Amino acid sequence: MTSTELTFAVGFAYMESEQIENFCWVLEKLKELFVKKDMCPQVILTDRDLALMKAIEVVFPSSINLLCRFHINKNVGVKCKQHVVNDLQKTIDTLLMEVVWASDEVEYGQQLHQLEQACVDYSGFINYVKDTWLTPHRHRFVGAWINRVLHLGNTTTNRVESAHWKLKQMLGNSIGDMVKCWEAMNNNLRLQLGNIRASFQKSFYEVEHAHVSPFYGYLRGSVSRAALRRIAEELLRVDYVGTNRQICGCTLRTSYGLPCACELGRYRLGGIPIPIDVVHVHWRKLTMEVELEVGEDDGSEVDMTSAMDELWRRFRSLDVIGKRALKSRVCELAYPIMTTLCPPPEKIKTKGGVKKKGKKPADYDVYRDPSYHEYVDKASQSSQRQSQSSQRQSQPSQTSKKIKLSKKQPQFILQFPNHIRSYIEDVVNVESDDNCGFRVIASLHGYGNPCMTFFSMTSSHSPNVSIYCIGFVNRNHWVQINMKEGFPLPPVTLDLKKFRSHIATTWMLGFA
Repeated sequence: MTSTELTFAVGFAYMESEQIENFCWVLEKLKELFVKKDMCPQVILTDRDLALMKAIEVVFPSSINLLCRFHINKNVGVKCKQHVVNDLQKTIDTLLMEVVWASDEVEYGQQLHQLEQACVDYSGFINYVKDTWLTPHRHRFVGAWINRVLHLGNTTTNRVESAHWKLKQMLGNSIGDMVKCWEAMNNNLRLQLGNIRASFQKSFYEVEHAHVSPFYGYLRGSVSRAALRRIAEELLRVDYVGTNRQICGCTLRTSYGLPCACELGRYRLGGIPIPIDVVHVHWRKLTMEVELEVGEDDGSEVDMTSAMDELWRRFRSLDVIGKRALKSRVCELAYPIMTTLCPPPEKIKTKGGVKKKGKKPADYDVYRDPSYHEYVDKASQSSQRQSQSSQRQSQPSQTSKKIKLSKKQPQFILQFPNHIRSYIEDVVNVESDDNCGFRVIASLHGYGNPCMTFFSMTSSHSPNVSIYCIGFVNRNHWVQINMKEGFPLPPVTLDLKKFRSHIATTWMLGFA
């Protein structure tokens, strides 16, 4: 894993079988890739493959072999379904997670005791958990032990599984020759390298808003953004941890190599930025270049004489504006905890409203008289909310074909012309779902499904015709209107004369 928390592959191996000898051969070849011969991986994460675990003990005896929590959880879950009744499976799974995530040995003993009490009737399951996992391997996956190990947050083999899946996607199938496999592996490595270099550049030049504070001045541009995010999250614990190591637990320090809450609390109290030396070298590596061993560096690798001379030459050749810009960039590198910004000479008033005595209205930022249209809009919104709340209280029945309409809405009557109000007997509201016009017509026909087509301009008049009245309210909603006897008809639309068929002329005669 890189300092930017990206996965990279260092090699691929073909194995004849999965025996101890085969794994030892692969690990020996891996060991030859290390630049420093005396350097070995501190942590190796695998699943519970006994042959691989034995090979690791032989080739890397000083490395710590952790086990994948994901695979352990899957195996225990299968065994739990076989021995435990369904009602207790979730409870036992939660208790087991508490055991795995125990922060110290005392908590581990307490959580294990609770698990044993819950599984008193399921001896087969609890014996499997203890004999197969906890007793021989608890130091490989239980938090009380692995939190003391620098695993950098890797407690599952999901990274390996994901990298393996990507390689198989490039291979396509398992019948390719060695040349095809090599090309797929090479392309896979090239893509990984491109993504890693891009992430390094972001850590160099991009600063997140949470890391602008001078508290991170020594770390910006020198530590990966992934590490800065973890430090920022840990900084939130300082308020209740303070500088107490017992409360802190120092998990971030021991398992990630980053300053924990109690350390950050001491830096905050001292008013000093986070020193870069307290960050593990893994998070400070923002390049894919190989580190030279001690004694191999002749000084040319870190010599900046020519670069500084070129910088001075360029500075002298610039005009005043260019010199200011270049100086600003150099100062950002030389003085990372300082800023060129200055506070305003006096406090600026950002609110322009005149303060008045009394309680401030809830709907306005400053005191003023609302406009007429604001009164109208507020009344309209209030009526709309009331109609929607009444609809929620009266949900339509699934067995009923007819749409269940809401009660009378007297406020809608005021939105119709004065000369027609006295003839309105009732206003019936329908659901406001952008299909209210269709719903009104459908409800008048007695249908619950509004998906119908009406051809009113191609049929002739009938003496048994029904009159449907609908109204448009709130500028966005249609409602059904029940009219009294003898109500006057509005003027006929002019479009009827333009587009009607010949037989539709009888409508005008029928209502003349």
